[in-house]
Amino acid sequence: MEENLRDAMAEAVRGSIFLMSGNIISTAILSINSILLARLLGPDRYGLYSLSLALFSLLVVFSDMGIPPFLMRTMALLRGDERAKEIASFTVRISLSLSLLLSLIGVAIAEPYSSYVLRRPDLCNYVRLAAIAIPFVTVCNLSSSILLGLGMSERSSTVPLFQSTSKFLVSTTLILSGLGIFGAVFGHLSGYIVAAIASLLLVRGFLSRRASGSLSSMLSYSLPLHLSSIIAIAVNQYTTLLLSSFTDFEIGNYYAAATFSSVLGVVTSSISPSLLSTFSRTLEGGIERMFKLSVKYSSLLIVPITVSLMIFSVDFVKIFFGDKYILTPFYLSLFLLSYLLVGIGSLSIGPLLGSLGRTKVILIISSFGASIFLPLSYLLTNIYGITGIIIAQIFSSIASTSLSLLILRDFRASIDIKSSIKVYVASIVSAVPVIAIGHFLISPLRIILLPLYFLLYISLIPLILLEQADLEFLREVLSRIKLIGRIADLILSYERKIMELSSRP
Repeated sequence: MEENLRDAMAEAVRGSIFLMSGNIISTAILSINSILLARLLGPDRYGLYSLSLALFSLLVVFSDMGIPPFLMRTMALLRGDERAKEIASFTVRISLSLSLLLSLIGVAIAEPYSSYVLRRPDLCNYVRLAAIAIPFVTVCNLSSSILLGLGMSERSSTVPLFQSTSKFLVSTTLILSGLGIFGAVFGHLSGYIVAAIASLLLVRGFLSRRASGSLSSMLSYSLPLHLSSIIAIAVNQYTTLLLSSFTDFEIGNYYAAATFSSVLGVVTSSISPSLLSTFSRTLEGGIERMFKLSVKYSSLLIVPITVSLMIFSVDFVKIFFGDKYILTPFYLSLFLLSYLLVGIGSLSIGPLLGSLGRTKVILIISSFGASIFLPLSYLLTNIYGITGIIIAQIFSSIASTSLSLLILRDFRASIDIKSSIKVYVASIVSAVPVIAIGHFLISPLRIILLPLYFLLYISLIPLILLEQADLEFLREVLSRIKLIGRIADLILSYERKIMELSSRP
């Protein structure tokens, strides 16, 4: 069983790295694309382009229906079983039918939506064009889920790359050709069309002409996840309402902090899907052990990155946003506190419950978190302003994670609190000398101390947490990944020497 756990964990680590690489590169391409569009279109037309995508963004949420996680779990559970192809085909047909219906609705209501909601009737054709992309988004999401469920993360990671690259090339070319907003929206559509075609080619061998499955089983799993997403959207809208009472300056600083903290979100969002697939594979035995390992290894990565961003928040903000965003570093540090909950399982709990099919429990946890945030944010906002909103978000995250841990007792899953504490200690202790030295340097020059922080961390972690078996496992997994294999080998060799020196009498 231990060998199976190692194989499953190896797949999770490998999958997370491939997804992370693909997401980071695609996010970078899309960011460059957004900057170019903003410059080429100008503020007025860029604003109209953004409004043209509003209905599309709303309908995409409803087209999801929580189906991709269901498909990923099914493919992981039935890996090697011929029934998997039939169920995948059934799920794809149902989901694609829904997305086509929503796309038609989007095209049909584009005119009244543009006139009465956006109050810009001249955007009608752009809104229609954007709505056509909905089925292609669905194909991309479903294909990625199939590939992840089958353990083919390297293929899945290419889907967002196809989308971002195609969007960048088409939109910039058309705008430079003088097509303006149409070029930007058509580039958005083209990106998803190209990605959908490419992703279908990647999964065509895992679909069958015959489709079979249970609609009730699919919906009983997916609907609670969809409702959880709707709750998150409602909470986000409520947050926007609270923010509207503050000055533009404060709101700008808040969103700058939220945007920068989302960089870490790219990392965490790459880990969760891999864990869902991995947990689903280990349902027959060892899932409790697997949960502990997932918390341990995800903490090893996320906690020090979070602490480093907090230490150098002032420097990062000055580099990327300039000197005018004086409130952003403080807001950013508060935003990042929620990511530290990874050490008590915040990143692993959702995938674990999803693998067990307990999506109703996920809905309960989401509802509980929202019930904490809504009244608390209103109260704290009146006292502390925007800071109160972020504090309420932190307390909501803590409450949700705490409830999750209590629920997990019924499944005999728990965290290794000693390992988590050691990760926190190593991350904080490594920060002390860096902060001390940083007092003698001006910002943003202090950023040169960032490598020193990570050097101290990787020097300390083998002394207080990692064992020889951990190093061997990580070497075995990471050596298979060409992107980082050489660098990982150097780091692990260094940590092994540290471990050997510390063990000498």
